[in-house]
Amino acid sequence: MTSRWLRRHAHRTANALAPRLAARWATDVFSSTRTYGLRPDDVLPLGAAPFTVHGDKDVTDGFLWNENATQGSALLVHGWAANSSSMHSLVPPLRAQGLRVAAFDGPAHGVRAGDQATMTQYTHAVGAVLDTLGDVRVVVAHSLGGIAAIAAVAAHTGRTPECAVLIAPPATLGAVLERWDGGGLRLTPPLVQGIYRELHHRNGVPVSHWDLTALGAALDLPTLILHDPHDPMVPYEDARTVTAGLKNAQLTDADGGHMGILMNHTTTHLSRFTTEHLTAPHGPHTHLHHEGIA
Repeated sequence: MTSRWLRRHAHRTANALAPRLAARWATDVFSSTRTYGLRPDDVLPLGAAPFTVHGDKDVTDGFLWNENATQGSALLVHGWAANSSSMHSLVPPLRAQGLRVAAFDGPAHGVRAGDQATMTQYTHAVGAVLDTLGDVRVVVAHSLGGIAAIAAVAAHTGRTPECAVLIAPPATLGAVLERWDGGGLRLTPPLVQGIYRELHHRNGVPVSHWDLTALGAALDLPTLILHDPHDPMVPYEDARTVTAGLKNAQLTDADGGHMGILMNHTTTHLSRFTTEHLTAPHGPHTHLHHEGIA
């Protein structure tokens, strides 16, 4: 017997005896941030310096490359169940444009405590990093990180980024849930409805709130959408939906699947797009408090 079979059997029993408990259990599985493995070692990435994030209890610090750059910042937002290291291939081209580059592990991701998170938590963390940096000119986000990033930018009251790059973004969280294989659980229609209710409770907003184009509807933000037409996790149709729904978006095909796209030719597309839209320094450099630095 496999652990997947045992989990399915146990969950079937719970679903029959206690549907609300089964829905909470299934939501825990759906909300897992450790799908791809264990926590990485808590070490400073090569060439990076630490910085303190203010205003968020789940994300208290992050990493900076080119920390003394005066051209403003680029913020990297990783996807669900990944961590900041998944975005490292995008650091060099942004550094080459004179930007300081910031990344962080999201709530319960990477080196953070915990193994579950909500989109509300992730969006709040992105907002806290935007506030802390103060001079973000470009946001680059992967997968579900794109929804959190656009939601945070839309709610941000400070300086607005000049452009964004969304890599393999799902159009909605609801679509992700509808495509979910259950992680070993048998997803009946009543159970799925229970997951919707539980996610609403945990996030404080319904699942339908997490709609990338609705969240970004008021933004007139030049946005590059990069997507592999053969992405096995997020359908290409989602990229078309996002591109059509945002005011100033363009879609470019890139290969590599859902994760490999972060390395396959993405740097070329990223450099070309940001060079076009970051035409002049955005303003005075914001000095951050670095851990261990006075």
